[in-house]
Amino acid sequence: MKKVIITIINIISVMPILFYPASFIAGLMSFDAEGSGESILAWTIFLVSTLYPIFIIVCIILSRKKNSLWLALIALLPLLVLLFVFFAPIETAQKDDYNTLSRDFICNSNSFLTIDGRGIDLLKKENFLTYEHQDLAFVENGSIKIYPNNVPFQEAKYLLSNCKNKEGKSLLDVYELVSD
Repeated sequence: MKKVIITIINIISVMPILFYPASFIAGLMSFDAEGSGESILAWTIFLVSTLYPIFIIVCIILSRKKNSLWLALIALLPLLVLLFVFFAPIETAQKDDYNTLSRDFICNSNSFLTIDGRGIDLLKKENFLTYEHQDLAFVENGSIKIYPNNVPFQEAKYLLSNCKNKEGKSLLDVYELVSD
């Protein structure tokens, strides 16, 4: 009976090897940023994503050879990590920063204001994948200045006052509007 359980666990633990090509490519992408070749984190990600099939195979072989249920269960660790990464209902800090910085001021279901290094931009949804980008204003010394040639002043002021963030505040609640 123990041999049958070990065999079933071994078959289940082989499943992460099916994701190896995607994992290998993701591991290579850990060196994408400039200077990441010196980063211990990038090397760790690369080695883990490259060598986990060897870990699984060694655990399976040893569990069969020693008839060990514990070694068979240890071979399930990569599967458990993959399941956690794909299905855990947590948000990473970067995703949370993206949500609060990029889509902070929602106008309606088809448009939102984004604030970046260049200023305040209005993004209007054109279709499922693309947005029309329009420069609206820029922030300088805690005040907003509207680009006069891109959007009429009253329309820009309306957007700045009616597009709200999660707290229900508009950009004009946060910054002062300067009209030139």
